[in-house]
Amino acid sequence: MATIKDIAKLSGFSPATISRVLNDDKTITVKDDTREKILNAAIELGYAPKGKLKDKEVVIGIVQWISADAEIEDPYYYALRLSVESKLMKENIHIRRFYKENIQDIFRVQDLDGLICLGKFSAEQAEEFNELFTRLIFVDDDPDESKYHSIISDLEGATTDVIDYLKSMGHKRIGFIGGRERSGKNNTLFLDIREVTYEKIMNEDEDLIYDPKFKKVRDFDGITGYDLMNSILKEPDYPKAFICASDSIAIGALRALGEHNLINTQSISLVGFNDISMSKFTNPPLSTVKINTKLMGELASTLMVYLLENEVIAPIKTICKTQFTKRESVYEINI
Repeated sequence: MATIKDIAKLSGFSPATISRVLNDDKTITVKDDTREKILNAAIELGYAPKGKLKDKEVVIGIVQWISADAEIEDPYYYALRLSVESKLMKENIHIRRFYKENIQDIFRVQDLDGLICLGKFSAEQAEEFNELFTRLIFVDDDPDESKYHSIISDLEGATTDVIDYLKSMGHKRIGFIGGRERSGKNNTLFLDIREVTYEKIMNEDEDLIYDPKFKKVRDFDGITGYDLMNSILKEPDYPKAFICASDSIAIGALRALGEHNLINTQSISLVGFNDISMSKFTNPPLSTVKINTKLMGELASTLMVYLLENEVIAPIKTICKTQFTKRESVYEINI
């Protein structure tokens, strides 16, 4: 069986650092790429520390709905996976990773005791997984709350809170820049709950003025924010506040504002989602909704351990609250 010294030799980090990472020591701060290299080495060597399941050799699959290359550019799903893996390793559980490009391998392996699914999966995919696994958890999506265990964020409540905050700052006309995602064999379209909630509130709240031409949707990336904000700025009557469905979109929108010399002029307020590390360093620092990916990943792993040790009849659904981080990208206007 592999030892911590073996992991140190393969990863290049000290045994002390490796031990503290694998034991999820919360008294130290470790960079994500360091944690990733240590976890990769541990998984490659088949290492598992002593834990609650020490008398069993348990293998849990973790499947990302995006490709391995896409994950590198996606801090949200990258952080989710790291959190899940760190907690499972601490519980003496072996891990097998799957990505979009090798998702069919899930149906070929024989040794998985459960599956944790990260991201958006179609109803067809969820049913295929359900036929194979009695221990099945979805994180960041809920294909069917009557059938599957899930861990999700309260994005509906978060969007409502953002709109209420923008209203309190004097904004009545609020735009939206978002993304839509597809998954599965049939390229199933997933509508973002932030977009749905935004449109519902803007249509129903008599104090707000909704203009559908300023609800722009494409992808969840920086180029989307950049391109769509540039198109918005061509309109003479654009709103003075926008909700961006991800920080990446917001950062792209800020770049467009900068090129139009609209940074720090208090002309347009922006709010993002995810609170990625870069958000506090943008110009201006970005107000954003923090989604606790670490908590979501840990809850998914904890639930999996519970399912391994207990029979559960009814599906368990956990909704994680978000936190709105106010920085300097929202400006008050005269009411």
